[in-house]
Amino acid sequence: MHSKARFTVVAAGAVLALGLAAGCSSDDAAASGENTDVCNTFASDHNAFVALVAAGPGSAENVEKWTADKQAAIDKVKALPSTASGDVASSLTTFTDALPADTLELSAPDGQSGKAFVDNGAAVKSVCEADGTTITLDALPLSTFTN
Repeated sequence: MHSKARFTVVAAGAVLALGLAAGCSSDDAAASGENTDVCNTFASDHNAFVALVAAGPGSAENVEKWTADKQAAIDKVKALPSTASGDVASSLTTFTDALPADTLELSAPDGQSGKAFVDNGAAVKSVCEADGTTITLDALPLSTFTN
């Protein structure tokens, strides 16, 4: 009877260990990198847009092309939430919902749109990292009025 009790305790311990291992696996699923592709695409598209803003149109005759290129970059980002899951999808939706119709608003001195772009981008970066993907986002050049 003594060895039977010992076997029961060992079996129960094994079941508990398996349960804990399964629990750890569930925790790892939260940082599984399930959204790796969408996070990397977001960083790439975000940084392409920031580069366009930083470069400016170059000349008056390039304003139309520059504006169209910025809009195309924003449109790519707007397509991302539907390709993501969980917190990444939610954070991307917040980011895209806050984008203004006119991309020039993002560069307006002391503008709320530019600040929201930066803050919401940082939130996407944070949830991507929590999901298992580290991304680097270039800084949007923000203008402020000074006296």
